Amino acid sequence: MFHWLSWVIVAIVCAVAEIFTEGFFIIWFSGGALAAALAAKLGFALEWQFGLFVVVSTALVLSTKRLVERFQKKGPDVKTNVQALIGKEAVVIMEIPEKGSGQVKVGGDVWTARSLSGGRIPLGVTVTVKRVDGVHLVVQSPE
Repeated sequence: MFHWLSWVIVAIVCAVAEIFTEGFFIIWFSGGALAAALAAKLGFALEWQFGLFVVVSTALVLSTKRLVERFQKKGPDVKTNVQALIGKEAVVIMEIPEKGSGQVKVGGDVWTARSLSGGRIPLGVTVTVKRVDGVHLVVQSPE
């Protein structure tokens, strides 16, 4: 017969495994294992312990899925990394020559930049980031 302590060990292993995953999924099997541990402690047969483990784990996973869906932000995806720079303002810290590259500062970071129109943008001008081409920002002056 599966001893209640074995279920507690399964619960601990699942909780520790959750630390190394992103999905917040394995922790619910911990809950199922604790329910099975209680059933084992009360003397229930192994079939009932496994059944309880499956039912409780499934119920916890499904209820969490509904809860997460309710609180998830609906709408457009949030831009991250370099895509979050598009539309931001930047200051030219090294002149951008005609059809050449200079440097801009965006939120404390320095980037190599080119002009969208290919024209010259002088030092100190505030520009808008229009797109990202590899490691270069393509910017537009307010003119």
